[in-house]
Amino acid sequence: MTTSYKYSLCFLPDEALIQKVKQMKLALADQIGWYNSKNSIAHITIAEFQSDELGINKVMERIRQQCLYFVPIEGSLDTFGHYPNGAFFLAVDEKNKSTLKTYAKKIIKKIDLSYIYKSSDPHLSIARRLDPDRLQEAFAFFDKPNLPFTCSQIALRRFNPVRGQYDIIEYIPFKSLEDKEDEQLTLF
Repeated sequence: MTTSYKYSLCFLPDEALIQKVKQMKLALADQIGWYNSKNSIAHITIAEFQSDELGINKVMERIRQQCLYFVPIEGSLDTFGHYPNGAFFLAVDEKNKSTLKTYAKKIIKKIDLSYIYKSSDPHLSIARRLDPDRLQEAFAFFDKPNLPFTCSQIALRRFNPVRGQYDIIEYIPFKSLEDKEDEQLTLF
C-alpha cells in the first residue's frame, strides 16, 4: 500500500520579504495573541493536493519543465485585504497579480490532478481565521504596506502532521528560457 501525503505548491518570495513578513507576524501576535498562520513561512499558494510518492515525482517533473520558461517577478505587496473566512493578507500589486495568475494556471494545467484546491487570488497570508474584532485590530495595527519582493521560484511543501505545518521539500527556480511552444502557436 502506498502512502498519500498532503502537498502545497506555492510561489516563494525572496528571503528579505520572508524575514519582513515573519517580523510582521510576530508583532501582530504580540498585539492580538496567537492566530492561525502565525508560524507559516511567507508564501503565495498556488494549489494544495494529495499524492503518493510515485505521483509526486511525475508532478514535480512537469513543474520543473514549466518553470524553465517562467521569468522572475519584481513586484510589491501594496495593500492589506481580507476574506470572509477571517483571512488577513498582503495583496500583490495588480500587474504582478496577473502574471502570478498566468503562471499558476500554467502549473495547474501541467500537473493535471483530479483532486486539487486551486488558489484563484494570489495573496500572501498574514493570519487566518480571525474573528471580526481581531481582524479589525490587524487592519488598525499596520500602516499601509509598500513591500517590494522578488519571486523567482516555486516551492513544493509537504504537510508535517507532527508540527502542524508544511515543510519545504523542493525549490524549483525560474529559468527564463524562451518558450518555443508558445512561439510556435503564434505562427498559426
